[in-house]
Amino acid sequence: MSGTALAVVLISAFFHTAWNFFLKRSENKIVFTWCFLGASLLIYSPFCYAYWPLESIPTAGWLCILATGCCHFFYFRFVAASYKYGDFSIVYPVQRGSGPLLIPIIAVTILGETLSVTGVAGIALVIIGIYILHLRAFSLASLLEPLAFLRGKATILALGAGGVNGIASVIDKVGVAHVFPMVYFYTFISLAWLLLSFHVLANHRREIRREWTSNWMPILAAGFLYMLTYLLILFVLQFSKVSYVSAVREISIVLSAMVGIFLLGEKKGPQKLWGALLICLGVILIGFSR
Repeated sequence: MSGTALAVVLISAFFHTAWNFFLKRSENKIVFTWCFLGASLLIYSPFCYAYWPLESIPTAGWLCILATGCCHFFYFRFVAASYKYGDFSIVYPVQRGSGPLLIPIIAVTILGETLSVTGVAGIALVIIGIYILHLRAFSLASLLEPLAFLRGKATILALGAGGVNGIASVIDKVGVAHVFPMVYFYTFISLAWLLLSFHVLANHRREIRREWTSNWMPILAAGFLYMLTYLLILFVLQFSKVSYVSAVREISIVLSAMVGIFLLGEKKGPQKLWGALLICLGVILIGFSR
């Protein structure tokens, strides 16, 4: 990977962490999500409509868009709810690490594929990393405590977000073979936002004005960064290997732990840093094992 490609991927990882940070700092997280997705669709509409050949999208492409759009509706619901109940330095690494963890497990149990030693090692590191994230301290007395925390709302929701995202990733591999990637991405995000609209307008209509008034700058920033992270990755993939790009992107897991500890003042810093680092390394190994 060239120096330019490395820099772009690192910037993309930073931006991905940033919009999640803005979401964590928001008041009503599902309303904030709905607002920033709407802002993102509006900001990038001129670019996307320039590549919008609706008549050329085949049936298989539309089916993938429908499926992944529904998956992302639940993904955003899970992410917003998990940040309501849990620390940023736990929720982000868990939801980012559990998606790649799910894909090889599905491949083995459903598709009958076999895992390499590298893949097994990666899965083990992700599981150990998630466990360490929930340790109160590095001591024998606290060794079994994460078993209780792993049943908490934040962790379960973060695992749900990662799992749904992992399923969507499998669908997307098929979808981008039929639809230009940026058009595909913009279309299924539009569908996810439309589904979120029904939920937000039915249950959180009164909170929309207050959330916008309080956080209009973070909303616009998150909307701008959300799609920009994807555009940057598309740009780098034109001249870099997918495995390298995917591996470097996972530095955002470590960044999230640092942001939670140093900017948000979340406790249990050493455990979270080590846990995030192990999850990051595990996801990288899983990526290289495919």
